[in-house]
Amino acid sequence: MRAGPYEPAAYVGALGEPTTLPAVLDARAERTPDARFVHFDGVDRTYAEAVAGAERAAAGLASLGVAKGGRVALMLPNSLEFLDLWFGAALLGAVLVPVNTALKGEGLRYVLEHSEADVAIVDGPLADTVDAALGGGGPTHRIARGRSGGGWTDAGEILAAGHPPAPRARVRPGDLASILYTSGTTGPPKGVRNCHNAYPTAGYEFTQRYARLRVDDVLYTSLPLFHVNAQMLTTIGSLVSGVPMVLAPRFSASGFFDDLRAHGATVFNYIGAMLTMLYKQPERPDDAQNPARVTIGGAAPAELWPAFEARFGLEILEIYGLTETATFALGSPPDDIRVGKIGLPVSWAEVEVHREDGSVAEAGEPGEIMVRTTRPNVLFQGYDKNDEATARAMAGGWFHTGDRGRRDSDGYFVFLDRLKDSIRRRGENISSYEVERVVNSHPAVAESAAVGVPSELGEDEVMIVLVPRDGAELDPAELVSFCAERMAGFMVPRYVQVRRELPKTATERVQKFALRDEGPAGAWDRMSPTPST
Repeated sequence: MRAGPYEPAAYVGALGEPTTLPAVLDARAERTPDARFVHFDGVDRTYAEAVAGAERAAAGLASLGVAKGGRVALMLPNSLEFLDLWFGAALLGAVLVPVNTALKGEGLRYVLEHSEADVAIVDGPLADTVDAALGGGGPTHRIARGRSGGGWTDAGEILAAGHPPAPRARVRPGDLASILYTSGTTGPPKGVRNCHNAYPTAGYEFTQRYARLRVDDVLYTSLPLFHVNAQMLTTIGSLVSGVPMVLAPRFSASGFFDDLRAHGATVFNYIGAMLTMLYKQPERPDDAQNPARVTIGGAAPAELWPAFEARFGLEILEIYGLTETATFALGSPPDDIRVGKIGLPVSWAEVEVHREDGSVAEAGEPGEIMVRTTRPNVLFQGYDKNDEATARAMAGGWFHTGDRGRRDSDGYFVFLDRLKDSIRRRGENISSYEVERVVNSHPAVAESAAVGVPSELGEDEVMIVLVPRDGAELDPAELVSFCAERMAGFMVPRYVQVRRELPKTATERVQKFALRDEGPAGAWDRMSPTPST
């Protein structure tokens, strides 16, 4: 960690104190109105300007009929407009529905229709993608950034001054703040319902107990605002602490540390694949001459961990969690980080490892990681319009993470792998069901199974194992092109393996564990001119 005097950041509120997004935004602007909140793409914005932007956005949204409980879908890249609309919706008591900008086709249609969003606000180039996915259905109001006509209104009209001021809603800590769609395992994506209080709880936990922010820190994220990490940890972390944030348009491995240097950024968040990609950049004599003192995130490769810290002159602090657990439920104590482990429970959580019968596993014994909250309005409020999935996830009063891990004798937890049929690639959760649904719609495919196999960057690559229809010929490259037109780019399989049959149980369930164990040997690899061996 960088040497220097430690002076804690100037917090508003306190860890564990129930609150809301509007309350935190107002408290910060009242305390330090002229302090820098965010830097994005050459533009600085103060906390007072953030409130003004939110109020303009609230007025524009209200002019469309958005009110408390209404749902606003945002399909925008990292931008100041995203922040304005997010907080503007919060002032009205409306519900944010962040949409992954890579979605297309059936996956996009499902999210927009299932969420029952009243308004969809998208980046201009994505308007055609939305039209193709929805046809004539979907949200009543379609707003595009930098585009109008053809059923679309330019977002500039909604965000411009001049709309009548919108009365603020009375928002409570337990009120619904967002619905974030996360990968399903045996069905379509599930809409995770997070309340207002989950956001500042995560922001305080992250900045006070783990980042231990001080007055001279600068937060940095290149992760997308349509995920909880950049929302809850970096953005809300800045509001509760008063420490400024730098919002990068996107992640760039080649320019990452130069960007940190340019902005004096001292704390950044990662996903495991980011660390691998950064480490694979050509070494430079000034690698350690950067302002970062700590990076915090999940899935740091244990074999890379010490070497990464030594090369870049910083500490890695591992945390673990899901969208359902206010971003993270386990974290490494800053004074006692243990390589390869995901830490101890955060202040609001109880975490255990359970056997299949529901009993608590012994120390060192693998099982499913389970989480429950000791405070109201932190853990998610269930899956939107999916009582069955909610009941399964919360059976016995514990949230079933679907992840396999163990608790060692020192009390620290270790992540082992996933129990559920989801695939984790470059920080995105991918539903095997969604990949299989598209592949199975190909006229030459009889059946298929999608699994994750290890990537050289950490996490997974997507492999599809399929059985062709009788008499059909299947070109793997053509299948990949077929998939690319119908699913998000991060979901498109890297490996294609053709077989006469899939391994199955006596009840005809595909034995995906066997496919994962066998790996991609002999599969066609779209990243290589010749099949993988």
